[in-house]
Amino acid sequence: MSAVDLLDVLRKYEGRWVGHFTIHSTATGYTETFPVEQQYWMEDEKLHGIAVLQRQTGMESSRSVTYILKDKLVSEITRGENIETAEKYWGLAHEDSVVWLPENMQRANDHQIKESIVIEGGEMLLTTEAFDSYVFKDGLAHIVFKGSLKFEK
Repeated sequence: MSAVDLLDVLRKYEGRWVGHFTIHSTATGYTETFPVEQQYWMEDEKLHGIAVLQRQTGMESSRSVTYILKDKLVSEITRGENIETAEKYWGLAHEDSVVWLPENMQRANDHQIKESIVIEGGEMLLTTEAFDSYVFKDGLAHIVFKGSLKFEK
């Protein structure tokens, strides 16, 4: 995709999105569903975002800046107040979805995020499907994330 097409992809995120995420651990069977709110806006051809979620362990927040670098999407995410350690992802845009891979491509088989903007029942939704791996007492375990956020005017 060209840089112009990628800017159009980023602009689709603009606005306020509200809904829920569910995480599930395949190793322990643990499942948690929690409310999430995300707000995105464009500034200087960069998509800025703020996310807030309320987990059982308390409220969490993150900030993101997503931009185009050599016709590729790049997103940098900082969690909480720790602005020194941003996680960087490379985005692969395809139709109405973006697959995000970690900057460390060795982790790409262990951690991926797919975001899609879809219309369901006349409502615009930002859906997220993701997985990650972590070390568990019995070996490598996987956690699955699913989210559905409704566009709020």
